[in-house]
Amino acid sequence: MPMPTFPQIDPPLTREGSINGIISSIAAEELSLSHILNTQGEKLQYVLGTLPGLEKAADLKEVMKVNKSVQDTMSDVMEQQMLLTAKLSAAMKAPVYPGPTGPTGPTGPEGPAEGPTGPTGPVGAEGPAGATGATGPTGPQGQPGAAGATGAAGATGATGPEGPAGPAGAVGPSLISAYAANTRGSNLQVSTGGTPIPLPDAQLLSPEITVSPDNTVFTVSKSGIYLITYHVNITAALKMGTRLMYNNTRMEDSVIAPLASLSSFECRILRTLHAGIPLSLQMYTDTIGGATLMGDGVGASLSLVRLSD
Repeated sequence: MPMPTFPQIDPPLTREGSINGIISSIAAEELSLSHILNTQGEKLQYVLGTLPGLEKAADLKEVMKVNKSVQDTMSDVMEQQMLLTAKLSAAMKAPVYPGPTGPTGPTGPEGPAEGPTGPTGPVGAEGPAGATGATGPTGPQGQPGAAGATGAAGATGATGPEGPAGPAGAVGPSLISAYAANTRGSNLQVSTGGTPIPLPDAQLLSPEITVSPDNTVFTVSKSGIYLITYHVNITAALKMGTRLMYNNTRMEDSVIAPLASLSSFECRILRTLHAGIPLSLQMYTDTIGGATLMGDGVGASLSLVRLSD
């Protein structure tokens, strides 16, 4: 079997060019994700009946289809965002090694002094480049000649003074998101007033989202509409409930009440979050009891994605 052959890349790739290409591809993928998120927002506008030009409201079957579609798409977007974050971090840490400066060529011999300037003759055929002579007096502006061949690059000169700042470019798309989990199999003493669930593991937080020292309270610094998702998995089915607490008040559409014995809890909602207002995930019960988060996998997780202002 013959050996494989590879196409010749011209001009050859450089380390710096390769890194720039990787970062450019990440920016293109982030732009694509922003368009995908925008389409999910339009789906929700359709369901809520706020889409411009909508003549007929969605029925229950359509609402369920749109809900399933948005859930699946947002899960995929979160996974892709985590991959892009790791890819960008690796590219930004990769060093670029400049090549050495080539040696300076020898100075050519001084050419003969010029005589008086005569009338301009017709343009002749281009001859070979001669040695560089001494600079003579500036003559009158002649007609433009044919472009000569490009000479070899000289040594890099000293850096000149910094020019004035150019106009600011357009602001690119940005994604504000957070993900945190508990994979330790923590034991919780669940009270009737609610017990916060710590989420110290696998944290991926945008700079605009911070977490408290005990990893239970999350705070955004930029207001907007956020997609909020949580999962809780315990080792045994118990008659307990889960909920999100926002500014020490439960979010009613996030509550899974302790009406039946469950071992898995899941919720996904859209809410407006304001800068500086605390958000936490809790378990609660009608009677005090203990619960153990699953340790062989994700016992609990919380994710936030900012969709719009």
